Amino acid sequence: MDDLKKEVKKSDQSNLVAFLLIIILIGVFVLLIDDYDKQPEDANVYIQAGHEGRIFGNTGSVSAYGREMDWNTIVADEATRILRNAGVSVIRAKADHKRKSNIQLALSIHFDGSNRACRTGASIGYPHYSDRSAARAWKQIYRPIFPFKWMPDNFSKNLSRYYNYYYTQASDAELVLELGEISCPEQARWLKPRLKRLGALVAYFAAQRIGVWSVAKPRI
Repeated sequence: MDDLKKEVKKSDQSNLVAFLLIIILIGVFVLLIDDYDKQPEDANVYIQAGHEGRIFGNTGSVSAYGREMDWNTIVADEATRILRNAGVSVIRAKADHKRKSNIQLALSIHFDGSNRACRTGASIGYPHYSDRSAARAWKQIYRPIFPFKWMPDNFSKNLSRYYNYYYTQASDAELVLELGEISCPEQARWLKPRLKRLGALVAYFAAQRIGVWSVAKPRI
């Protein structure tokens, strides 16, 4: 009987040791992954689709015409496709991409939403005074095309203090592009059939900023 108890005790001790080893290995793996995530990525352009990948929390605006998350993704994917075809290196990020990046230009794609329909329109956000020239260049391209309201630069804290600025270090500029109000019927009806063309416009703008002249300006 004593021998049986000893065997059971040894077995329990072995199981405990194995369990502790597994916990240690998991901890080491997590630390390695975390250390990897701290290494900055390098590319020409960073394109983030706002809210993409989230299933709870701030998942973006929704209207009868679609979900902002889906629209952001369409625009970001098309801009990325065109730029990569032109030989431009692009970091294509979802909403919660936590790895820091060294790039020339960082763009976060969004559409605004409002509880009072048609209260807003297109706008642009940026964290630094040095980003203003890029902001002006985008407005020179998009303002003649977008036939609705424009809001002042950084008209909300979500634009001037956008959380993703923390993860991007851009030699040219970091911008949030609000392409229009998804909750405004007039704007949404204009925007929805043009989402891929807006992606092409974003690609054209990005290419111009980094000195790649092979990306054509689309007809919107």
